[in-house]
Amino acid sequence: MTQSPQPAVWQNSQTLCCVERRQETVDAVTLVFRPLQPLAVNYLPGQFLLLTVEIDGQTHSRAYSLSSSPSLSADLAVTVKRVANGLVSNWLLDHFHAGDTLTAQAPTGTFFLPADYSAPKILLCSAGSGITPMMSMARWLLDNNCTTEIHFLHSARHADDIIFRDELMTMAAAYPQFRLSLVLDTVTDAFSCYQGYLNPELFNALVPDLNDCHQFMCGPSVYMDALEQMLQDRGFPMENSHKESFTPAAPLIAEAATSQQFRLEVPGFGASGEISNQQTVLDALEALQLPIIGACRSGICGSCKCKVVSGNVENISEQPGPLTEEEQQQGYILACSSRAGSDLELEL
Repeated sequence: MTQSPQPAVWQNSQTLCCVERRQETVDAVTLVFRPLQPLAVNYLPGQFLLLTVEIDGQTHSRAYSLSSSPSLSADLAVTVKRVANGLVSNWLLDHFHAGDTLTAQAPTGTFFLPADYSAPKILLCSAGSGITPMMSMARWLLDNNCTTEIHFLHSARHADDIIFRDELMTMAAAYPQFRLSLVLDTVTDAFSCYQGYLNPELFNALVPDLNDCHQFMCGPSVYMDALEQMLQDRGFPMENSHKESFTPAAPLIAEAATSQQFRLEVPGFGASGEISNQQTVLDALEALQLPIIGACRSGICGSCKCKVVSGNVENISEQPGPLTEEEQQQGYILACSSRAGSDLELEL
């Protein structure tokens, strides 16, 4: 009897085919992918997929959190929402359909729910499209019959803006350990919800007990900053708080430095040009049309890692990045969250 070949280990870029496109809201869709060749697909809930597409003859890469559960099948799902100036996201919504293909790197990321998560409770907090990694975590916990008490706290503009709304309602009705709290700008009579923004008074009322709990959050920076402050005010151990953000890195001291121009050299590609201390290293490298991937553009995914051979850079991200201490000592930086402080020589 002929044995079926073992799935290949996912190495480098692989081609994925979209096998399903689901409309979640007016401006959000879920794209379900399947590798063209059998691959061993392994990831943890909360990690992301680095997708690469071609738009108008140029390749662009972006990171999208997986909304699927790693417990069900080899299919991978990401949920994409239309955003202002979102080149890749908006192109996917307007032009990408079932049967189309793109390339992707293997799932990765330092924001995830550990496979051996054993705390009695978990608090999943999200706003807008930040719901995607939270949904992956919730699905995984329920798929594996975990006894962990799940409190899913989500903020959105209105009822029709809630991504995965029907599935969340089904989870809340079917699983006694799953509690759903929805905070909406505009409330509805169709289901239980709370009006306004998530403020300390409402947060304390919805989450009176934070003992024996880990908290995961994803959403706009202003949302996560406010939530972190609420947790700190409650004396929550912040080592038990975990966050994901794909908001572009911003200078730590905005508009403080006088504009300066430096020389940028990349000898390995015979490229050189100018770089300002007001732009990221990634911006300068892309302007030189060098082969560097800027996926998350927020110092999270690590796709734009490069090495400083000579010169000084400033890290402008407050996010805990994926670079190890050893890599940093060796001169590696994330181009998307670094600015030049002198003439630079880089190695890609």
